[in-house]
Amino acid sequence: MAARQTEFAGREAERRVLAAVINAAEAGRPGGVFVRGEAGVGKTCLVRVVCDKATSNGAEILWARCMRFGAADAPYVALIGGLEGWLEAAEPSERADVLAAVPATSELLPSLGGHPERSMVRLMPVVDGLIQAIASLRPVVLVVDDVQWADSATRDALTYLVAGFRSQRLAILATYRDEELAPGDPLHVWLADLVRLPSVSTLRLDRMSPNETEGQVTLLLGGRSEPHLLAEVTRLADGNPYLSELLVHGLTAADEELPTDLPDELTDALLAAWHRLSVPSREVMRLLAIGGRPATADVLVEVAATRGIAFDVVTAALVESTQNGICVASDAETCWFRHPLLAEVLEASFVPGEAVPVHAAWAATLEHRMGTGVEELRRVGDLARHYEGAHDPAASLEVSLRAVDLAKGLKALSEEAVHLRRALRLWPAEETDGELDLLDRLATVNWLADDGDEALAAMTRSLELVDEHRDPLRASWILRCVAESEYTTGRRAEGEDVEAVRRALELATPYPDSPQYAQALADLSGTYFWVDEMEAARQYADEAIEAAHRAGSHRALMRGYTVAAYAYQFEDRAGHDSVEAMRHARLFGDPRGVWGAGWARKVWLNWHGRLSEAIPDDVAALSEALDAGATNVAALYFGDLARIRLVIGQHAEAEQEIRQGLALARVPYSAANVRLAAALLATRQGDLAAARLHRRRAYELIPDLETRPSQMAPPTLAEILIAEGRPADALDLLARTMEVQIVDPRIADEMLVLSARSAADLAEHARDLRDLHRVSHARQLLDSVDELRRKLLPPPFATLTAENLIQPAFKTLYVAETARCWAQPNTSELWEEATHRCASAGLRWDEAIARYRWAQALLHERAGKAAVAVPLRTAYKLTDELGAGPHRHLVEELAALARISLSEPDVAAIDLPAAFRSLTHREREVLSHLVVNRTYAEIARALFISEKTVSVHVSNLLRKTGATSSRELAAVAQRIKIPIEPA
Repeated sequence: MAARQTEFAGREAERRVLAAVINAAEAGRPGGVFVRGEAGVGKTCLVRVVCDKATSNGAEILWARCMRFGAADAPYVALIGGLEGWLEAAEPSERADVLAAVPATSELLPSLGGHPERSMVRLMPVVDGLIQAIASLRPVVLVVDDVQWADSATRDALTYLVAGFRSQRLAILATYRDEELAPGDPLHVWLADLVRLPSVSTLRLDRMSPNETEGQVTLLLGGRSEPHLLAEVTRLADGNPYLSELLVHGLTAADEELPTDLPDELTDALLAAWHRLSVPSREVMRLLAIGGRPATADVLVEVAATRGIAFDVVTAALVESTQNGICVASDAETCWFRHPLLAEVLEASFVPGEAVPVHAAWAATLEHRMGTGVEELRRVGDLARHYEGAHDPAASLEVSLRAVDLAKGLKALSEEAVHLRRALRLWPAEETDGELDLLDRLATVNWLADDGDEALAAMTRSLELVDEHRDPLRASWILRCVAESEYTTGRRAEGEDVEAVRRALELATPYPDSPQYAQALADLSGTYFWVDEMEAARQYADEAIEAAHRAGSHRALMRGYTVAAYAYQFEDRAGHDSVEAMRHARLFGDPRGVWGAGWARKVWLNWHGRLSEAIPDDVAALSEALDAGATNVAALYFGDLARIRLVIGQHAEAEQEIRQGLALARVPYSAANVRLAAALLATRQGDLAAARLHRRRAYELIPDLETRPSQMAPPTLAEILIAEGRPADALDLLARTMEVQIVDPRIADEMLVLSARSAADLAEHARDLRDLHRVSHARQLLDSVDELRRKLLPPPFATLTAENLIQPAFKTLYVAETARCWAQPNTSELWEEATHRCASAGLRWDEAIARYRWAQALLHERAGKAAVAVPLRTAYKLTDELGAGPHRHLVEELAALARISLSEPDVAAIDLPAAFRSLTHREREVLSHLVVNRTYAEIARALFISEKTVSVHVSNLLRKTGATSSRELAAVAQRIKIPIEPA
C-alpha cells in the first residue's frame, strides 16, 4: 500500500520563497504569502513541509482550515480552530501567560465558553491579540488553508493582521484555489488589496514537472515505480500532485500499471477513489455531498432512511470512507470529505433530476430540527437551498424570507443579503410591489454591511420596475437612492445628481406632507451645498425641515436637519441642527444616518476649534454601528476617527483605526476615506511605497477623488507629493482643486498652508542651485494660489469664535512658510509664534514641523546653541512620539550640524539615596539637565528661568550633596544612576 506522504518532492524554488518569509518573521520582519493554484496542485502539502521545518526550528504553527459551510458563515471558524489547537497543545505556563495577556479570549474560543457569533467585529482585536501574545513567546506561522472558503470575519481578521505588520515575529501563509474564483467574486478585490501591501505577495504553484512527479510517486509507493506505471501517472495526472496521489492510492512499487477503470482527468480520478468504496458507501457519500457542508451522523442517518438506507449501512459507510481517506471526522459527531472537491464532483455526478429527491430528503430532515441563534439561521439557510434544489420554489421562497428575518434579528446583515438574493431569484415576476420591497431591503443591507455595487444594482433594477404614474412616491424614493448609490460608488461626481433629484422632487411635489417630498428637498439642499451654492442650499434645507415636521417622519427629519447643519455651518444653529439630526437618526434606527449627522456636527465643531470633542461622539456611534452589524458604517467611523487623530497628532491611535477600517470597508466612498488616512500616516512614517499603494487604490475606488469636497483628498495627496520631493506637482494639484474645496473653507485654508510649504520647498531648492528664475517662478505660483484663495469666501483663516485656535494656527504657518519662500531674514519669531499656536490648538504634527523650522531659523540667524536646542529637542521628542521617521531624521541632521545633543534626562520617581533625598522638585529638574551636560543657558531656556536662578539651584545642589563642582555632581549622579523625577 502507498504510505501517507511524509516527504516532499520538488518545489525547491517555492520552498525557498516560503522559508525566506518565515526566516524574516523570526527576525522581526513579518510578512505574508498567498499560495495560489488549482485544486490538488499541492499548496497545502508545500506549506506543511515548510512549516514542519519551521517547527523543528522552534516556531509555533497555527493551522486554520477553512471549510465551505453554505449561506451562514460561522465567524472566525478557521482561526478559532487553529487557536483551539494551540490552546490544547500549549504548555500550561505558556497558556496561562497568553490567556492573562488577552482576557477577552474567553469570549472567542468555544472551549472557554466563547460565542464568537455574538460580537464578530468586536472580537477582531482579540484574534489579533492572541496571535501577537503567542508570537511574543516564539515565532508564529499562521496557516490559513483554502481561504477561498473563509468566512467574512476570518477575511476581515486577516486584513487586520496584515495591516498591523510592524516588527512581530509572525508569518502568514494562506492557500486558495484560483481557478474556482469566478469573475466578479469579492475575493478578487480582497486579495488584490492585500497583495498591494509591500509585506504581502502571492506565489503561483504550477503543475509539477515530469521529474518532480517521478519523485512524488517514488515517495508514495515506497520505492521506484515501474516505468510504464510512472508514464501513465505522468500522463493522466499532468503534473497535478493530488491527482497523482489519488491515482496511485492502494498501489505498491511492485505494481506495473494503473487499474483500467481509473479516469484520465481530475474529476475522474476523484470518482475513482470513491468507486473503490462499496455500493452502499458510495451512495451514502453522494447523500452527504448533496448536504453541502459537514453534517452530524444522526442527520445523515435520517436523510439516508428516507432513501431506504438503514442505520447500520450508514455507520459502515462512514467507517469505510474514513479508512479509505475519503471522509474525515472534524469532531466526535461531524463528518465531511477529506478533499472537499470530491463533494462537488459527487454532486455534479447526478444527472438532471436525479438530485431532486435527495434535496427533498435533506429538506424533510432539516425541517423539524429546530436550533437557536446562528445554528438556526444556518439550518434555515440550508433548508431554503434544499427546497430550491427539490424544485419547490414556493417553499424555498417562504423559508428564504424566514431566513431573512432571522438574519436581521441576529444582526447578520451579510447573511440577510444572501437570503434576500435567493428570495429575489424565486420571486414571482408578476408581483412587482413585493419585488420592489425586497430590492429596497437588499440595497439597504448592502449599504450597511456588504457590497455597494450590489446596492446600486438593486436600486437600478427597482428603477426599471417602478411605475412613476402608479406609484410616484416610490419612484421619487428610488430616483434619490440611485443618485446616492452612483455617488458613493464613484460613478457620479458631487453636484451631478441635480437633475435626478429635481425629478424626484417633481414626482413628490403633489404630496407635500409626505416623507418622500421632505427627503427630496433635503437631497436638493445637499446637492447645492456641495457645489457651494449656499443660498439655495439653505432655502431647500429650511423647506425640507418644515415638510419633515408635517410628515412626522424621523427619517425625513434626520435628513432635513443634517443638510441644514451643512448649509448653516457658519451659524450657531448648525450645532442645534446636527444634534437634532442625530436624535432623529437614532429614533429611526439608521446607523448610516447617525454617521451623516455626526459628520455635520464635526464640521460645526471644527469651526469652533473643538474638533477633538468629536472623538468620544464618534467612538460611541461606532460602538452602536458594530452592535447593529453595520460594518460599512463602522468603516466610515474608523476612517473619520483616523483622520481626526492625524490632524491632532495621535498617530498610534490612528494606525489602529486604519487597520480596522481597511478590514471592514466595502463601499468605495468609505474605503477611499480609509485609504487616504492610511496613505497620510504611511507618508509621515516614511513608508512612501505603502503611501503610493493606498493612494492608487483610493483613485481606483473614486476616480474623481481630487474634486470631491466630501473626501477632503487634496491636502493628503499634496502632503504625499511633497514627501516624494514633488512640490511643483503638489502646488499644481492644490491650485487646480482650491475652488472646488471652498465648500469647506477649513480644508481650503489647509491647502493654502501646503501651497506655501510646496512653494517654499521649490524656492529653497532653486536657491541651492542658484537658479533665480525658478525662485521667481515659485513665488509667482504661490502668489497665484494666494490670489485665488482670497477671491473665495469666507476670507482665508476666518474664525467664528475666539475659541477656534486651529485657523489662527494655520495662518501663522502660512505666514512663516511664505516668509521661507521669499527668503525673508529673521523668521525665527514667525516660526516661534507658529509653534506656540499649533501647540495651543493641539496640532502636534504641525507643531513638530514648526519647531524644526524655528530651530533652523535660529541657527541661520546665528543664535546660541542653548536657544536652538530648546525647539529642536522638543521637535525630536514629538517626532519620536508620532513615529515620524523622515521628520525625525531631519531633526537629527540639524542637531548634528549645530552640534547639539538631543538626549533627554533619564527621569524616574523612586526613592533617592540619602545624600539626594532633600532635593526639591526644581533642584531635581536642574540636576536632570546637568546629567546630560547642558549649560546654564540651556537649562534656563528649557525651564523658563534665569541663568542666575539656575546658578542658585546648582549652589544648593552642591551644598546638599557635598559635591565640589557641577561637573562632579553630574558625574556622581550619572555613575550611581540617580533617577530624577520628571518636571
